[in-house]
Amino acid sequence: MNIDTFKMIIAIVQTGSISGAAQQLGYAQSNISARVHQLETELRTTIFYRTNRGVILTDAGKEFYNRAINIVDLTEDTINQMKHPNEVEGDLRIGTLQSASATFLPPILTEYYRNFPKVRLAIETSNPMENIQQVLDYELDGAVIGENIDKTDLVSIPLVTEELCLVSASPEIGDLNTASFLVFSTGCIYREVTETWLRSQNISIHHPIEFNYLDAIMASVCSGLGISIVPKKIAQPFVERKLLYMTELPAEFSSIQLDFIYRKDHFINRPFEEFIKLLKNNVAVKTTEKEIS
Repeated sequence: MNIDTFKMIIAIVQTGSISGAAQQLGYAQSNISARVHQLETELRTTIFYRTNRGVILTDAGKEFYNRAINIVDLTEDTINQMKHPNEVEGDLRIGTLQSASATFLPPILTEYYRNFPKVRLAIETSNPMENIQQVLDYELDGAVIGENIDKTDLVSIPLVTEELCLVSASPEIGDLNTASFLVFSTGCIYREVTETWLRSQNISIHHPIEFNYLDAIMASVCSGLGISIVPKKIAQPFVERKLLYMTELPAEFSSIQLDFIYRKDHFINRPFEEFIKLLKNNVAVKTTEKEIS
């Protein structure tokens, strides 16, 4: 068993199949199947259940996968530190909400990349539930989410409060009972706020139109397709250009807390350590500026 074996198992899990891992790693599928069988024989356990849709980790496989992630990260970080002790190199995989990727994160990522240009950055936008699961599955180092979580195996760093508003193509939003709401898929914090707000008024969303992209929601609101709850920072440029109108929400629904999460047992390599430092410094600066103002 060597580091390539651990990388192989990680690739199978993250692509969902042996064929996917073979394509990602550039191996023949038969070679990977043989390596998995050899590994399971050596460990005297079953790592994967085979199904028509791919493979699923057994309980023993989950434990092996978790350890494999940490072993690979530690090995690669050690090699980087030995070869380049004064440089920060490696991979950094961050998940985020689409709004945070357009407002909160860009200046932080810019500063990070300026300081550590040899780090291979990967930023993935998704809804909070998917981000949380990818962090739990070690597919992401950490993620920016917009909801309170109850996960004992996660660390949560408070970032900023994001102000929300209702946007529409006209100053009159009309009857909420019959309005068409433009929303993300279930699991998105903005959709959750929308539904909670409407339930407080005994209203259900009768005409939800689902989108995958925030830009598409904004363009569709501007064209008059419907109304939506979005971050104020996203809406403000549209309001200034008179492309849409912004309506204040009741105080209890007017903001969400953005947090950064990562696993407690996640191996913190140099790239991730420096990113966490930068996040915390940014939060401290914003807090100081707020207190002064």
